[in-house]
Amino acid sequence: MTSENQEKVKALLRDLQEQGVDAGSEREISGEEEDEPECDDEQCWPAGQGRAFLPDPIPWEYIGPEEVEPPVPELAVSPFAVQKLSRYGFNTEHCHLALRICDGDLGAALEHLLDQCFSETFGEQMRLSEAAVHISLHECVEQRQEEALALRSICGEKFIERIQNRVWTIGLELEYLTNKFCKSKQKGSANNVQDTSPETCRFYLKGNCKFGSKCKFKHEVPPNQIIGRAERIVDESHLNTDDETAFLYELEIRFSKDHKYPYQAPLVAFYSTNENLPQPCRLHISEFLYGKALMFAKTSEPAVYSLMTLLEEESEIVKLLTSTRHKYSDPPVNSPLEPSETRTAKPAYHRPVIPSHSFLSNQIPVAERSSELEEDADEDESPVPVIVENESYVNLKKKSYKKYEWPAKSIYAENSKICQQFQMKQASRQFYSILQERQSLPAWEERETILKLLSKHQVVVISGMTGCGKTTQIPQFILDNSLNGPPERVANIICTQPRRISAISVAERVAKERAERVGLTVGYQIRLESVKSSATRLLYCTTGVLLRRLEGDATLQGVTHIIVDEVHERTEESDFLLLVLKDIVSQRPTLQVILMSATLDAGLFSKYFSYCPVITIPGRAFPVDQFFLEDAIAVTRYVLQDGSPYMRSMKQIAKEKLKARHNRTAFEEVEEDLRLSLHLQDEDSIKDTIPDQQLDFKQLLTRYKGVSKSVIKTMSVMDFERVNFDLIEALLEWIVDGKHSYPPGAILVFLPGLAEIKMLYEQLQSNSLFNNRRSHRCVIHPLHSSLSSEEQQAVFVKPPVGVTKIIISTNIAETSITIDDVVYVIDSGKMKEKRYDACKGMESLEDTFVSQANALQRKGRAGRVASGVCFHLFTSYHYSHQLLKQQIPEIQRVPLEQLCLRIKILEMFNSHNLQSVFSRLIEPPHIDSLHASKVRLRDLGALTPDEKLTPLGYHLASLPVDVRIGKLMLFGSIFRCLDPALTIAASLAFKSPFVSPWDKKEEANQKKLEFAFANSDYLALLCAYKGWQLSTKESSRAGYNYCRQNFLSGRTLQEMASLKRQFTELLSDIGFVKEGLRAREIEKRAQGGDGVLDATGEEANTNAENPKLISAVLCAALYPNVVQVKTPEGKFQKTSSGVVRLQPKSAELKFVTKSDGYVHIHPSSVNYQVRHFDSPYLLYHEKIKTSRVFIRDCSMVSVYPLVLFGGGQVNVQLQRGAFVVSLDDGWIRFVAASHQIAELVKELRCELDQLLQDKIKNPSMDLCTCPRGSRIISMIVKLVTTQ
Repeated sequence: MTSENQEKVKALLRDLQEQGVDAGSEREISGEEEDEPECDDEQCWPAGQGRAFLPDPIPWEYIGPEEVEPPVPELAVSPFAVQKLSRYGFNTEHCHLALRICDGDLGAALEHLLDQCFSETFGEQMRLSEAAVHISLHECVEQRQEEALALRSICGEKFIERIQNRVWTIGLELEYLTNKFCKSKQKGSANNVQDTSPETCRFYLKGNCKFGSKCKFKHEVPPNQIIGRAERIVDESHLNTDDETAFLYELEIRFSKDHKYPYQAPLVAFYSTNENLPQPCRLHISEFLYGKALMFAKTSEPAVYSLMTLLEEESEIVKLLTSTRHKYSDPPVNSPLEPSETRTAKPAYHRPVIPSHSFLSNQIPVAERSSELEEDADEDESPVPVIVENESYVNLKKKSYKKYEWPAKSIYAENSKICQQFQMKQASRQFYSILQERQSLPAWEERETILKLLSKHQVVVISGMTGCGKTTQIPQFILDNSLNGPPERVANIICTQPRRISAISVAERVAKERAERVGLTVGYQIRLESVKSSATRLLYCTTGVLLRRLEGDATLQGVTHIIVDEVHERTEESDFLLLVLKDIVSQRPTLQVILMSATLDAGLFSKYFSYCPVITIPGRAFPVDQFFLEDAIAVTRYVLQDGSPYMRSMKQIAKEKLKARHNRTAFEEVEEDLRLSLHLQDEDSIKDTIPDQQLDFKQLLTRYKGVSKSVIKTMSVMDFERVNFDLIEALLEWIVDGKHSYPPGAILVFLPGLAEIKMLYEQLQSNSLFNNRRSHRCVIHPLHSSLSSEEQQAVFVKPPVGVTKIIISTNIAETSITIDDVVYVIDSGKMKEKRYDACKGMESLEDTFVSQANALQRKGRAGRVASGVCFHLFTSYHYSHQLLKQQIPEIQRVPLEQLCLRIKILEMFNSHNLQSVFSRLIEPPHIDSLHASKVRLRDLGALTPDEKLTPLGYHLASLPVDVRIGKLMLFGSIFRCLDPALTIAASLAFKSPFVSPWDKKEEANQKKLEFAFANSDYLALLCAYKGWQLSTKESSRAGYNYCRQNFLSGRTLQEMASLKRQFTELLSDIGFVKEGLRAREIEKRAQGGDGVLDATGEEANTNAENPKLISAVLCAALYPNVVQVKTPEGKFQKTSSGVVRLQPKSAELKFVTKSDGYVHIHPSSVNYQVRHFDSPYLLYHEKIKTSRVFIRDCSMVSVYPLVLFGGGQVNVQLQRGAFVVSLDDGWIRFVAASHQIAELVKELRCELDQLLQDKIKNPSMDLCTCPRGSRIISMIVKLVTTQ
């Protein structure tokens, strides 16, 4: 370490320690000041009690019974009230006048101004229609309350009902307005700010000041770019009177006391605290919205959500911004009443007579008006007493889930209302007609049996065949039964679904069956999207959402029933949920658990829950004709052309023969040789254990008797491992052409993943039958979990008559969702499955064959509403003899790191050892798998040796990705090199984009070497990816050419871009990058490339061009995959200038790993021919074993990143007079120049850990801008970069 760096580290650590010592004394000073807050002598009002005007202190006397009225005191209008009204777009003189007319009532003044403004524009249109006069007021109020419930569930905290049934506000994030009117102003103001505060707040330097903006000391915050709402760097939300967030823009809706909305338009106001937005523009927007509200009132439609949508439409609003004048934004030419006239005409305590059509708030009770005024005043003024708790990161989750602890009284009142509404609804014609449809489902026949069993047992298993209606009906049976009883017994049901589209579509269907909108008694919740309300008693959610709730609500208080649907899928999450529920039911006898699935080993689940009862519901599936590969080839007359990519290569045939030979015993081998030598061909000699791809033409002919020779010939040369898009296209043509006897209907195609969906979609676009260029015969919809909810919902829309709908889907369409018009299913027989990749030491998604249970489920999709047809693109023999009956449970085939972290974050398990928890799973994983996962977590620094969660482990538990990828993402964010870190993370999670064709291997390797930089394959990949992004910004053609010239896979690069966007969304969700980033939005805004750099901003990427830091951050993810470089003893050569040391040849360098000993660098690596490395350590990701052990991709790293970012403990020892810093049991070690340097490095590592600990306690803390954090991070960056 250089002397300069040494001094800087010393100074930093000294300052940080002093802050800790001084914190106590500062708390005393701050506490004294908190007791006596400063007030303006003239305007010191208690919180929330200030009037909108201030009486003149000069007294006056009432003189007697003369006719002349006493003089009215001069009213000084509050500047706050004027400023508030001016934010709606009104000129201050208009505001003064309105406040005087309305006696200082802020709400009344606003309505008076809006009424005047709108009357001039719309006039007679504002009158109430004759039809609306006869509408009952009670009916209008009910509809308004329903709409408020729906808006609250859609908008969440953005929607506030300031005064019940009177005033609503919706916070808005109109980025296009902010970008248009804020940026230029910000740049100028940033340079002109003068700081007059006496000194910097020490609490703020530590990362959090409880006094926030009320603190007398200086809060130094770098200027931040405003995005959608007024952002604060330090969390000061505890200083607000409620939990509202200050939005830059608000839509305000006002109703008078006897208002007939939705048959009458409400007053609409657009409010903004963006001082750069011109006042006339605000009024033009309000007028535009009020005009639309008048149109909606004619058809009696609820208008508020539509008005919000209009505001988000940039194209509509931008047109209104061109006009920079408005009558009410300019000073009044002649006031309708001079202030003096107003005062002499009436006493101050009388209000003026208001026209009957007005919306003024003289009809509002005084209590309501004062509450509105208090809320408005609280936005700017009132100090609040605060209780500050120093919480551990486990207790933090408890606090975040306090919203589930509803007061008993409010629940009872809500339940009473729900019961009454249900009784009324049962009498409606719509509900009755839907009920008749429900009663035709097989599940209805078992209704009484199910309810009877639930009254006697805590856990019940239900096995229902496809189409029986279990997913939609059983939750309703329980809910309806409880709604017919007393309010205190109303059920509160959570039903888990394996995928988000299942949760959304089922919730919408159930709400429709109950003749209501989603978000009332039936709602759904998925990650980052929630549609529910306080009235929701049946919530459909993903399994992950329920597990996250359990982190803060360990016993699911208030929940009466948990329904786990599709348990047969045996995902890691669902198996873990069963373990958690097994624990909870023993603690909460009132909680009932129902396990449901279509294809289910019911006995296994019944046994796990102490042999609980099992109910089997028969299906209502229509008959489905099942065909296999040989049938598909026959009906389409498909023939493989020479050179087809779907033809087996000679190499594959040789490989299959070798595999067959390895699978035979010695006796079978002799028998086979004898048979071949004597040319014997016994018809029954082909054993069932031999797969089709190991048979030749004659053997296949024997196995498939009755199948034509042309079909057998095609099968004998076909590659069964690949998804054959040509055959799928031929089948689609056969179905759409209609030269068969089957009825018309939608086609559902099952493919393994998104990449395959894109390939088939693009292939179909080049076919005139499907691309709609000549005739509109087909409509194609992709269906994948990464699509938005709106895009996913498109698959349910029925096309016009004569148009065939084709849905190309992953196994997302296999369970729970029903696409009613599907008649044809094409099953590729493949799916993506999580598997442990031993070479990478992490989980990966691999293509595998489906199980027989999956195949049956896919077939069942065709017979939900009518007779159907299913084509499986694998042979009938393969189905019968090669496919597994059920999938291997995910928990037995994936690494267990994520689950270990999840267990430790749950309060019920955090004191248990992991082995004891895993042993209680329904089918526990192998003990070796658990041990390997614990070792990896300790190596990464996520788990301590005694199995306690570290701060890093806590954050990794919140990221649903492999822990290595998660650590790289976190450190990329912390050290402000986010974009390159996410690029490398995407390649590690997926695969390298570099391709190496057999016939152009040398050329491909040479191209890769052109990207080589800093002895790192990952930095080379980064350079290649940047080049691709620049090319795609020019045009898609340029991007294609770039990939072709540089031997890169365009599809892999696109997949990486998609993963980057998903990773950004995950980091935004847990508070490590700016709030509110969504993958779909990033993709929409990206103009070529992935859009991540623009979305995350410069602040998160200030070190994106620092290769040493990027290599260091990579160390965080790949440690302990470290290789030591051993150089041979030096050779010297005599020259004219003396003896010179010769560099060793690349072949002379030796590479050693801790576990495998000597290894070799793979020829495809940019480091393959390197003769000298500046650092003796390399990081690697993947290790493969062929004739030798190779490391495929590697990157040179210096010792400081290993010590600072590697896992495990840092040790400092004195050995032979030298101070040695070591980690990983001494595997990595280096000699420090002094003991001081060794201790400084160790202390710096501790400070970094403490910083992550602080982030847990205060998730809103920005590590990049928090002064204490930014100093630590800057010091580490400098140390890594300059050493």
